[in-house]
Amino acid sequence: MTSRERVRKAINHEEPDRVPIDIGGTKVTGIHMDEYIELGRHLGIDVEPPKVYEQFVMLARMDETVRQRLHADVLEIENPVETWGYHNSGWKAWVDGKANAVLVPGAFTVEKDEETKYSFIMDGEGNILAHMPPDGLYFERYCSTQLSDEIHKIDPEEWKKTLPLYADEDLRAMERAAKFYYENTEYSLHGGFLKGKMGSSGMFAGLNISDWMTLLILDPDYTSSILRASAERAIENLEMYLQAVGKYIDTIFVCGTDFGSQRSEMISPAVFEKIHAPNMKLMNDYVHRNSNAKTLYHSCGSIRNLIPHYIAAGVDIINPVQAEAAGMDPIQLKEDFGDEIVFWGGAVDPQSVFPNGSPRQVREQVKERIGALAKGGGYVCASIHNIQYEVPPGNILAFADAAFEYGRYPIQ
Repeated sequence: MTSRERVRKAINHEEPDRVPIDIGGTKVTGIHMDEYIELGRHLGIDVEPPKVYEQFVMLARMDETVRQRLHADVLEIENPVETWGYHNSGWKAWVDGKANAVLVPGAFTVEKDEETKYSFIMDGEGNILAHMPPDGLYFERYCSTQLSDEIHKIDPEEWKKTLPLYADEDLRAMERAAKFYYENTEYSLHGGFLKGKMGSSGMFAGLNISDWMTLLILDPDYTSSILRASAERAIENLEMYLQAVGKYIDTIFVCGTDFGSQRSEMISPAVFEKIHAPNMKLMNDYVHRNSNAKTLYHSCGSIRNLIPHYIAAGVDIINPVQAEAAGMDPIQLKEDFGDEIVFWGGAVDPQSVFPNGSPRQVREQVKERIGALAKGGGYVCASIHNIQYEVPPGNILAFADAAFEYGRYPIQ
C-alpha cells in the first residue's frame, strides 16, 4: 500500500498492510530542532541548519531523506503563520540555547537581557510575549498564572474580532503545497489547521489559566459564550481552509487544548460535556459536512472520562494516548473505545523509556503498544507528543524500525 492508502484504511477502522507511522507529520508528533540536528549527525545526513517552522515547541521541518529513513507515512501541510504570529518566510540564521545554528522566520525578533541572559520574544508594541532561560529549549508564554484580584471579561463578539482570519496569500500558498504533495508524493497529508480558536497569547479571552478555570465554575454562561465565539471564528477559517486544501488532506488538527494532568482530568466530565463538547461538535460537524477529512484532537494527560464526550462531539482521532497517565491503559482504552475513535500515538513513553531506556527497551514497548492498540485498525503509531531533546538518536531509530517491523498485519 502507499502511505496515503495505509493511513486512510487505519483512520476508517480497517486493517491496512501495516500500522501507519507518524514521525514529524503533525505539530504534536514532530521533532525538536536540537534533537533533529543530533539525529541528522547520527545518521550522517546534512540537515543543518534546519528551518524551525513552529516557534513555540521549536519544531524542525523534516528533510525527505530523514522522513524516508524513519518510515514516516504522514506529511504536514504547514500553516504559514504559527504561535507567535511570525510569517514563515525570509528565513534568517539564529543560534539557539544549545549553540546550534537554525533558521527562523525573518521577522522573528528576540531580545536578550544581559544580566539574566534570558531571551525574550516581543510583540510589535514592545510587550514581552515569551521568554527562554539560558540554555533553554523553548520560549514559554510570559504571563501570570496566579488568580487575579479582579477578573476582567471581554464581550464575546469583541473577543471574536481579535482572533485572526487567514490571509488569502497564505491560503493560496497552502493550496499550492497541498496540491504539489498530493500529486507528487504518496504521503497521507495532514492539515495543520488550529486557527481562530485562541488569541496569539494562547489564553482564553485574554485570561490566564487560573482565571479561566475559575470562571468555568462561577460563570459557565460566560465561558460557554466565549467558546462559542471562538468556535464560530474557527468555522469562518475552516470554510476558507477547506476550500483551499480540503480535497487533498486526510486529517485536520482542530484543537490542541490539554484537558488532563498525570493523575486525572483537569475539569470534570460534567463541565466538559456542558461547556466544551457543544462547541467541539459545531466544528467537527462543519468539517464532516464539507470534506472527507477526519478531525484530530490533542490532549495530554488523563482524559479517560472525557473520551465518551469526545466521541459524542464527533471527534474522529485522539492524540497522544499518554499511556502512563491515570486511567489511560492502552488495552482498556482499545477495548472500551476502539470501535468509535482512532488512537494516534502512545507508542513509547517520553518521560522514561524514550529518553532513558535502551534501544531494546524502546522496541519492546513499541511492540507492546502496537499489540494493544492496532488490532482491527483505528491506530496510527507515533510517540507520546513531540520527540524532545536528549532522546538518544539510536532510540528514535529503534522506535521507527520496531513500528515498521511489528506493525505488520495480522498483529501478533
